[in-house]
Amino acid sequence: MIRNNVEGYEKGVLERFDEPTWNNPVMRFVDGQGKDILPRKDRVWDLGDVTSRVVQVLEAAQQPVPAWLSTLWDETSSEEVQVASFAMY
Repeated sequence: MIRNNVEGYEKGVLERFDEPTWNNPVMRFVDGQGKDILPRKDRVWDLGDVTSRVVQVLEAAQQPVPAWLSTLWDETSSEEVQVASFAMY
């Protein structure tokens, strides 16, 4: 997690990866040398997008996808998912 609007170390990371300041949320997965495992993706806004990217990077790295993550991905990637919010005192 790197903030895109501060000086110091985080600004240096942005420069290393040629990321502009004040950009949209960007998700990158890099290896030990800082090379992208998956292509950079911006506009990652919700749990479904994040979950999908994590599953993709695990598969690309030939690592097992935990059952709980597969379940979460199934539940968040379906177009049939509905959201309800409840409040109480």
